[in-house]
Amino acid sequence: MNVHKRGFWMKKAQTWSLDVMVATGMFVIVIISFFYIISLTSETSKTDELLREGEDIQDILISSKPEESLNIVVGSIIDEDKLNDLAKEDYENLKKQLGVRGDFCIHFEDDEGNIIYINESTNRAGIGSSRVYIGGIACS
Repeated sequence: MNVHKRGFWMKKAQTWSLDVMVATGMFVIVIISFFYIISLTSETSKTDELLREGEDIQDILISSKPEESLNIVVGSIIDEDKLNDLAKEDYENLKKQLGVRGDFCIHFEDDEGNIIYINESTNRAGIGSSRVYIGGIACS
C-alpha cells in the first residue's frame, strides 16, 4: 500500500508542474502581446504626428496672403527672394519657427517627379535636415 500511495503523489506532482508551465507560458504570451500592441499604437501616433507636421509646414509655406513672413509660394508662384532667405536660415531656428519637432526637407519636383534644385551651383536639393534624403540625394 505504501508504494501505491507514492505513485499517486508523483502523478499529482507531475500534473501540477505541467499546469504551472502552461500557465507561465500563457502569461508570457499575454505580456508579449500587450507590449506589441502598445508599440503598434505608438508607431501609429508617431506617423500621425509626422503627417500633421508635414501638413502644417505646407500650410505655412503655401499661402494666398503675400504678406505672411514664411510663405514662399503665393497662389502658384514661388517667391524666389523669400525662398533664398529661407534657404539661408539656420535649420534649428527654422524648425522652431515652423513649430515642428521632426526632421524635414522642403523640396520641389517637376511633373515627372524629378528634383528641382534650389541652388543648382551648389547642388542643393532642398531646405532642411542633411539627414533626410530625397531620391538618394541629401536635402542640404
